[in-house]
Amino acid sequence: MAVGEDDSDAPEEFTTEQGIKQDEEIRKVQRENKARVIREGKERRKKWAERLTPRPQPQSSDEVKKNELETEARRESQINDGMLPEDIVNLLAAREKQVFLSDSDGEEKMEKKTKPKRGRPKKSGVNPIILKDIAPAHCVENSLEFLKKRKLQVPRSSAVLNNSNQALRFLATSGLLK
Repeated sequence: MAVGEDDSDAPEEFTTEQGIKQDEEIRKVQRENKARVIREGKERRKKWAERLTPRPQPQSSDEVKKNELETEARRESQINDGMLPEDIVNLLAAREKQVFLSDSDGEEKMEKKTKPKRGRPKKSGVNPIILKDIAPAHCVENSLEFLKKRKLQVPRSSAVLNNSNQALRFLATSGLLK
């Protein structure tokens, strides 16, 4: 190393004023970058939404004129005559006809509604159920008969029905076998 050379790895030295100015410049650039990112995100979302939403078809000048004439005619008819336009009157008349028709049908419906519905009677309150009083299911009887028949068909063999004796004993002790 030569005597006049500075070490390149050493940090630059600044006065406090220079440091404050550089810090302000860095913060300003960071704020601008954040604002730019937000603005670009909004623009990107706006373009995406425009692509997804259908655009209204531009109306020709003939269609615009027709729409204006129709609205003017409606306004004039309402102002001059003091009556509703014909299309609204026709719509109301059609609704009244429907109401009168449904009234005559409504009487028939009321007669139908007065008939009671058939179904299970509703029990009010909770009543205890005694399991001993309930008869055993039909499948239990069938299975017991099957076990008895099988035992009679295969004499002294428990290879066909494993634990058939225990099954019969269990059913007999539980009260299902009478």
